[in-house]
Amino acid sequence: MKRLIGTIAFTLWLHTGLVKAQDQLNITPVLKEAILPAYPVSIGWDHTTALVFPAKVVSVDRGHGQIMAKMEDKAPNLLWLKAGKRSFATTNLHVVTADARLYHFKVSYDESLARSSINIARQELFFWENMRLRDLGLGADKLERAGNAVMEEEVFLLRKVRDYRMKLKLEGIYQKDGLLFFRLRVDNRSRLAFEPEDLVFSITDKKQAKYGSVREEFLDPVLLKWQDGKGIAGHRSNVLVAAFPQFTLSDNKQLVIQLKEKNGDRNLRLKVRGRDILKTRNLTDVQPETE
Repeated sequence: MKRLIGTIAFTLWLHTGLVKAQDQLNITPVLKEAILPAYPVSIGWDHTTALVFPAKVVSVDRGHGQIMAKMEDKAPNLLWLKAGKRSFATTNLHVVTADARLYHFKVSYDESLARSSINIARQELFFWENMRLRDLGLGADKLERAGNAVMEEEVFLLRKVRDYRMKLKLEGIYQKDGLLFFRLRVDNRSRLAFEPEDLVFSITDKKQAKYGSVREEFLDPVLLKWQDGKGIAGHRSNVLVAAFPQFTLSDNKQLVIQLKEKNGDRNLRLKVRGRDILKTRNLTDVQPETE
């Protein structure tokens, strides 16, 4: 009888302790925003899928053994994937790279070659640019229409630089939904076609301090659109629109636009002042597409 009473007392004490412990823990459920998204990847039996990462692959963990993964010795940022069994069940794959990044993939079976080579670094770039545009209340379609509208706007700025029978002009700056749109014109007054290799936007100090270096901050455009395709034929012109999240410049800073030629030295460097940016006009004529 005493043993029975003791057992009941111990059970009640244990239950009370567990209830108190649960109240004190107050466990927070996993938030949706904290879950790492999975990139969809398809692999097949008769072809190999290549994943190119921005850094060296150091670890690979497969959901099951029916997918084969191989790291490339001569290209350490490359991972080969192949199906070890036809029509296997969809699973996942985790990859760790040398820059301490974890990548999560949803791997399914598919014999098509639509996604047989994926540049993960480029995929991430587009993902974060889309997230940035979403934060600004824009979508890719609306951004594209805004770029087209800028090309039809009236010219009101005449900042320019010329050299090598080439001319780079800033014709206007327009703003909409927290973005600045720069309209540029490139004139080619020679018979030789001009093929751009790179277009660099950076904010620099106007004057270099004695025995010091010039501070330079590079800007990545969220839109870069040529009117007639990238390049300028001989004795022709082309218009370019570049868009950035809104910014301003103090009197001791400047925006530098550098247009560099591929396989050539006809490089142009245009400087834009803070007072030019303050002349920005509103972009209002952006009509939605009609079916």
